Amino acid sequence: MDPGHKARKNPSDNANLGFQAVGPALRIMQLNVEGLSAAKRHIIESLAEIHHIDVIYLQETHVNDDKSDRLTISVFDIISYTLHAKHGCATYVRSDVSDAARVSSSPCCDVIRVSRYHIANIDKPPTGLWNNTNLQPVLPHPAVLVGDFNSNHPDWGYQEADLNVESLQEWA
Repeated sequence: MDPGHKARKNPSDNANLGFQAVGPALRIMQLNVEGLSAAKRHIIESLAEIHHIDVIYLQETHVNDDKSDRLTISVFDIISYTLHAKHGCATYVRSDVSDAARVSSSPCCDVIRVSRYHIANIDKPPTGLWNNTNLQPVLPHPAVLVGDFNSNHPDWGYQEADLNVESLQEWA
């Protein structure tokens, strides 16, 4: 199945979704889950069903090697993930979407392709720096970047932090 959803002819058909698709649409859900429990997976499954989600991006899953079975979300295939007890991310594609593939993976970013869309799931640790090894990827059009960027700035009320490369290496 092509993940693009057809536009609805009657605008009232979209009342529960909160938007009107004007052409094919790829529906993406992105959440910083701060731990992926069974209860959170159930809520994610319900939201994905209600909103006809095609791709789910999660950050801060807090799932390590010993608990990798906690990444399962029904009706979705996991296409990419990073296991980490304090961080971690996961990318899912609805099981009936046939044209999806993992493109690349790095400590802070997983990129997948769904049909003609390239989508990056970014999870930069709060103590990490944007440097040459974890910069956001340059993706071909059409592309989407989602994630937990942890990009604090004094204009947003944050104190300037003394960040260093060692803190990023500690995360990896």
